[in-house]
Amino acid sequence: MLSILIPVYNQDVRRLAYSLANQCTKLNINYQILCFDDGSDVKYKQKNGELAFKMNINYTELPENLGRSKIRNWLGKSAYFEYLLFLDGDSGVRDKNFIKKYIENLPCQGLIYGGRMYQKKKPAKTNKILHWKYGMTREAMKAKKRRRDPYLNFQSNNFLIPASVFEKLPFRENVEGYGYEDLQYADVLKKAGVSIFHIDNPVYHEGLEINTKFIQKTKKSIENLIFLEKKKQIPETRLLRFYNTLSYYGLISLFKKVFNFFRPNIEKNMVSSRPSVTLFNLWKLYLYIQKK
Repeated sequence: MLSILIPVYNQDVRRLAYSLANQCTKLNINYQILCFDDGSDVKYKQKNGELAFKMNINYTELPENLGRSKIRNWLGKSAYFEYLLFLDGDSGVRDKNFIKKYIENLPCQGLIYGGRMYQKKKPAKTNKILHWKYGMTREAMKAKKRRRDPYLNFQSNNFLIPASVFEKLPFRENVEGYGYEDLQYADVLKKAGVSIFHIDNPVYHEGLEINTKFIQKTKKSIENLIFLEKKKQIPETRLLRFYNTLSYYGLISLFKKVFNFFRPNIEKNMVSSRPSVTLFNLWKLYLYIQKK
């Protein structure tokens, strides 16, 4: 019936795994939960190690870090049920009917994306505000809104796919580090004619990064984006659309000049306790232009 696949990297996934196992048991379905550790620190391995002794849970520590795409492919190859449910290790499942909602949408021939949520309350640590505000603004969308652009609004944190489809269409493994491997996969599905269905069955994103680390990851993601654009392996992103608009009206040079004038204040704002998502998006555009 269902293989639940969780890539783990420096996260305590015990609560997540136990919650999912409990839901599956109550539904009386055949299931397995695979938690593959991708080179975590020892303290996380020690905590998650107890999962290896639980019924229907397979906890495996990989000898080396594979990366975000490769580990998902490895999980998919190791699963043995008809449907694969991929969940990030920093996911929080609060809905007691989370598994049931996915089951109610079966059988399916395409991918089902459940969505992502963030806590409505601001993080207690102000140095995590940027990631939280960005997620609330750009990632936490209802299914109705996501359906307007189903491939562009796909994220790889919480989705179900038939094993037969994933076997034929795994993640590409030519992107390293953080960023845009989900949209690259959406492009693979789109070109193969596989539909992405959006439902309201979100998980909470609990792994907020501190501002400086989130900014560094964003820099890496921009590099990945440009690489994928050159390879023609990604749908047209909002960033590219904005860039094309500026280019069409001949405003690239003016934008760079104006941004450079305000850049010190913008970058100071990004690491403050009250960061602006608008300024952060302009910074991303500037970085994109500089690297393109």
